Amino acid sequence: MSAPSKFSWIALGAGAYLAFLLTLFPASTAYRWFAPDTLRLAGIEGTLWSGRALLGSVGRFGLNEIQWRLQPWPLLLARIGGQVQARLANGFLETEIEATFTETTLRNLRASISLDGLQELLPLGGIEGYVSAELSELRIQGRWPVGATGEIRLGELEVPLIFTPSSDSLIALGNYRIRFVDSSNGVLVGNFEDQGGPLEVSGSLRLSPDRAYVIEGVVRTRPEAPVELSQGLEFMTAPPDASGQRAFSLSGSL
Repeated sequence: MSAPSKFSWIALGAGAYLAFLLTLFPASTAYRWFAPDTLRLAGIEGTLWSGRALLGSVGRFGLNEIQWRLQPWPLLLARIGGQVQARLANGFLETEIEATFTETTLRNLRASISLDGLQELLPLGGIEGYVSAELSELRIQGRWPVGATGEIRLGELEVPLIFTPSSDSLIALGNYRIRFVDSSNGVLVGNFEDQGGPLEVSGSLRLSPDRAYVIEGVVRTRPEAPVELSQGLEFMTAPPDASGQRAFSLSGSL
């Protein structure tokens, strides 16, 4: 076996030196050079591979106390990979991330946020409560989810109803769980059910790549449900069947 050439030693040394420089590459410089327009950070410290930011946002979604630890080796495959954690509005986010030019994949995602913190993103119309997520995988293309595996929980939901004495009055709806099973056609499909409360609910939701949504299911009140809630269901759903269940369907786009 021949000894390594002088050129091989030079190339090895240059590669090691480049790797050393990359480990020290300032996060603030990397942000100015490479960050997409949708990402905003302030109070940046550390390096490209291990750093933090005091404040930030992705589009209209706000973040606080952001920390990241990235891995350099996925760059060889034109990918960015690592771990990210941050504080949200009355909640938190932690996930593993892998991003390419066309798709972002979040794995082992755990998050919790109040619905107030999502008012800028979704037309919630005064709904209050919180949402928590435990997803083994979430795939995003063009800022839109195209695949997910895991579950999302909605807790302590309260909604305004037109039959309440005041427009500021809220009716408690209880807790709910949505389970997602990944699909291969870009349509996000989830099955939901109540986890106790004044309503007995089950159904499904579909999110299409064109940002259209369809929510379908059946609902009926439990004995402890307030009269205002029963009146609201009569207005918003189909007549009950023999078991007292009412079918409902909602559709639109986001």
